[in-house]
Amino acid sequence: MTSYSANIHRLSPGDIWLPDNRASPMIIHDLAKQKIMTPSTCLNLTSTASSITSSYSSASSVNSIPSIHNTCSNQTNHSTTTKRHRAHTASLKEYGECYRRLGQGTTAVVMVVRQLGEDGRSEKLYAIKQFRKKRKQESEKEYMKKLTSEFCISSTFSHPNVVETIDLVLDDRKRYCTVMEYCPGGDLFTCIMTERMSEIEKLCCFKQMLQGLAYLHSVGVAHRDLKPENLLLTMDGKLKITDFGVSDVFRFPWESKGRPSHGLVGSEPYIAPEAFEKGDYWGSISDVWSAGIVFYCICLGGLAWHVAKKSDPSYASYLGSLEQSKLYELFRPLGSNERRVLYRMLDPNPSNRITSSELLTDDWVKSIAVCQDSIDSSGRVHKHTEGIQPVCSLSSKK
Repeated sequence: MTSYSANIHRLSPGDIWLPDNRASPMIIHDLAKQKIMTPSTCLNLTSTASSITSSYSSASSVNSIPSIHNTCSNQTNHSTTTKRHRAHTASLKEYGECYRRLGQGTTAVVMVVRQLGEDGRSEKLYAIKQFRKKRKQESEKEYMKKLTSEFCISSTFSHPNVVETIDLVLDDRKRYCTVMEYCPGGDLFTCIMTERMSEIEKLCCFKQMLQGLAYLHSVGVAHRDLKPENLLLTMDGKLKITDFGVSDVFRFPWESKGRPSHGLVGSEPYIAPEAFEKGDYWGSISDVWSAGIVFYCICLGGLAWHVAKKSDPSYASYLGSLEQSKLYELFRPLGSNERRVLYRMLDPNPSNRITSSELLTDDWVKSIAVCQDSIDSSGRVHKHTEGIQPVCSLSSKK
């Protein structure tokens, strides 16, 4: 009997991350100059800032960032709340003291900050992304573009399946830090690696990812680095998309049509085939491919191929099965609905690929129960596997 699982490529952390090769034109200085506050549009400040290419002679102070009201509305079923980003936060100390370091990348260190009350007990936990200092070969302008692009995009979002970005501040060593909500349940990658996820839990995570992705696309943003490591979990089972460092605004609020993305970014196993080709591609459609790879990882705990190129034998075999209308062997362990949806998401032709909004209207996807505070939409107790234990709880002492 053939062992299909033996052919699945097992996951490894941060599978071949590719850096962005295009700096976003959004900078805090330009954002601070904007006075547009149109309540009926989403991403108004981000989009306006994106269209400005003016230069400035010195780095802008974090204190010049205006208060930003998020008034996004969309058709995805979620509660929208108005969110204020503080204008005059002097220091990271306002959010508490560093409690534990979570990880480090090429551009930033991620930590947990704990804000204590008068009784010495924790009141609030935040995730802090502390950015590296400017390199000698970088200009102030380029450094600030790279530094603030993620904040300018992510600070406009308001959705239960997207990590909330709260503030941009300076620490006591004058390093810029993004303040975000803390998700103590760990990331989906670690959760998958435990091999303890139930089928109900896997589908719940899949649908929550689609809900968050459809929201991002509805406000004109392509994530471009969707992978299990960038999907975080709360202790009550909510999945949240994070890390918008290489995201792209492909459509402004006043536009009916968007524009294609360009540049090879993200993690190689999750990149859509069209992104490897020269020229532009649609970031939102490419995101759906990445989500399909993540779905395969959730279901089977590994990757069907290393890279979506014909030079990869496993991917070439997948293309061959499509041409011959045969079942791809590595999809055989999946159920009929899982296979059907996966084929739609992993269509090599981006013009034929299903969109994130269309996925949510699929009858089978609509039938997937999504939990809310550990209770799913059918009223059943719905406990999620924890990727990691929380680094501290609200009752832990200093």
